[in-house]
Amino acid sequence: MSIKIKPKEATAIINSLISGVVPKIGVQHITVGRADEVETVVGALEEVKNGHSMMKFWIGDFGSGKSFMLHLLNTVALKQKFIVTNADFTPHVRLYSNDGKARALYAALMDNIAVQTKPEGGALPILLEKWIEQVIIQTSTEHKVPLTEIRTPAYLDLIRQGIMKTINRITETGSFDFGLAVIKYYEGFIGNDEVLRKNALRWMKGEYGTKTEARLDLGVGDIINDRNYYDMLKNFCRLFVQIGYSGLVVNLDEAINLYKISNTGMRQKNYESLLSMYNDCFQGKVEHLFFNIAGTTEVLEDSKKGFYSYDALKTRLKVNKFETAELRDYAQPVIQLMPLSHNEIFLLLHNLKEIFDFNYKSATDFTDTDIHAFMEEIYNKPGATEFLTPREVIRDFLNILNILRQNPQAEKKKLFEEIRITDERNEAAETEEDIRLRKIKKIEKQRKNILLPPEIIEELSIILMDDENVLKALTGSFHNEAGTLIATERRLLFISKNKNHKSFPYGQMNEMTYTSGPQYSVLHMVLNNERLNIDFIPNNQVKPLLHLLEAQLDILERKTLAAELKYWEKEIEEPNIKGMLNRMSKIAYIIQEKDHSAGEVFSMRHTDTVVKLLKQYKAMEVSGLQSPEMQASQQRIFQAIELTRSAFEQELNNMFESDMLDIDAESMAYMQNLKNRGLIKE
Repeated sequence: MSIKIKPKEATAIINSLISGVVPKIGVQHITVGRADEVETVVGALEEVKNGHSMMKFWIGDFGSGKSFMLHLLNTVALKQKFIVTNADFTPHVRLYSNDGKARALYAALMDNIAVQTKPEGGALPILLEKWIEQVIIQTSTEHKVPLTEIRTPAYLDLIRQGIMKTINRITETGSFDFGLAVIKYYEGFIGNDEVLRKNALRWMKGEYGTKTEARLDLGVGDIINDRNYYDMLKNFCRLFVQIGYSGLVVNLDEAINLYKISNTGMRQKNYESLLSMYNDCFQGKVEHLFFNIAGTTEVLEDSKKGFYSYDALKTRLKVNKFETAELRDYAQPVIQLMPLSHNEIFLLLHNLKEIFDFNYKSATDFTDTDIHAFMEEIYNKPGATEFLTPREVIRDFLNILNILRQNPQAEKKKLFEEIRITDERNEAAETEEDIRLRKIKKIEKQRKNILLPPEIIEELSIILMDDENVLKALTGSFHNEAGTLIATERRLLFISKNKNHKSFPYGQMNEMTYTSGPQYSVLHMVLNNERLNIDFIPNNQVKPLLHLLEAQLDILERKTLAAELKYWEKEIEEPNIKGMLNRMSKIAYIIQEKDHSAGEVFSMRHTDTVVKLLKQYKAMEVSGLQSPEMQASQQRIFQAIELTRSAFEQELNNMFESDMLDIDAESMAYMQNLKNRGLIKE
């Protein structure tokens, strides 16, 4: 056998290709006709290793080898000491979303982290333990503590300080919670607490769905979500480089699923996220990061739904107009994969025959002449020119080898004649339609006790194709002349009479009020600075509808400022700050209860800044560092919180003063009325 291959690789190659997917390992043994592309990848990886970042788009027709190219890129990158990871875009996994689909992308990437010694993925725990070991050794050296003792609980605080010191240096956002999760991982590791270690790993992999659950398990204040997952991915890239790796390679396949997003706004948001990553890579905003995106020609060039429909992407991804099949430009961001020639296909099948025999420890009666006959038969079948792909050729070839291996008496010529060419793209389209019909049935089940007009159902099925969780747990609806308002577990959806729809997570809801008229009321909602008015609500229904929406916020455990301050009162150790937070929490609660609208404005004014200060102060407490600079920073935060407490008290005082003026004016008017009626004397 001319190919030197490991048994594990041979099995992976044969089993994967028969199943129609690219093997995770061993792709270098079946690589033909991609020498120029590989050379391009090697050069790009060298640039990324030196601190640059890059994004490449691998474009080709259906079945042309895009996924294979990404797996080959993995193999090359692993040998260059890169961390690699992969994920496929699906209807449930994308770059931008409001319902967890972007977090699902991050979770898939973290689950598939691979290193050369573990190329199949799942290497994140190995990398964390390797880095923590470096921190332990460095801490041992700095504090002159023997390595035999440094891992004991007595030196846990020193290790915590070392972890936070590195995390604060390499991260831009989320450093406190990231560092705390790593510390919890370490505590679980040395304390043989498998539950704590797994929970910490869950947090880092983006598998927590709510802050409440994460806080109970780990004490963190935030989780990885649709908004911050990209920042956390960059944090991990810096951490991997800190450990000693060349960088992080991220491969994203099946970009056709971004193209298939039917809602224009959602599709454009995903393209906007892609553009942001592209700009970061080529403007030097990130280092040691290499993105690879694989998609079909229509994904790139379709002016209505493809990347070219987003002007900013179109200007960046325009293919070199001077490029031809003979004159290639591999330096541009877009690399178009040309079909393999018949000679290259022959060499591929020849190699697969050797790997097949090695895997099954057999010598199948199939010569090079038979390979020629197989190729001549399959490429002359009806539909071969339009629909035949390397994937189908390989699968049919291996299926025939399997038949011959188990049935030596079978006639090769007859097997060749039974080959049929099908259009895999039509099968995919049918699957998409099946998904749509299934989701319509899902709506029907969810709306058992909810009044929805029949004409809304089809519109909802379209929305579901973009955001399947938008109707999770329907809890109520209201329908009138303006349109249909639907309350779900996580989102508020309004579909107008002309079929325009707006969908908002409750977390974006800043204000809810209503104005009553003689018969009808108008519900006013401010959602991220966008005002939404629902007209023609009967007066007897507006309060129940308002209560419904408020109940949804309670279901989501949307924290008030008072609750946020109570949480940090428990977390902060400094007694004076704890006292101020106790006072501030009581004031926030009084304002919230006294005037809901004023309480919302009050919360918006203070929450972000106050929480940021408290997180920073807690991070300093955890670090245990007592340098003059650290103490000065703590003092500044203390003074800021003290001033904030005074501001809280002044706001409460102003509110009561305003109330007293109103009461005084009303009291005076009342007394004057009694005097005018002669009921009391001067």
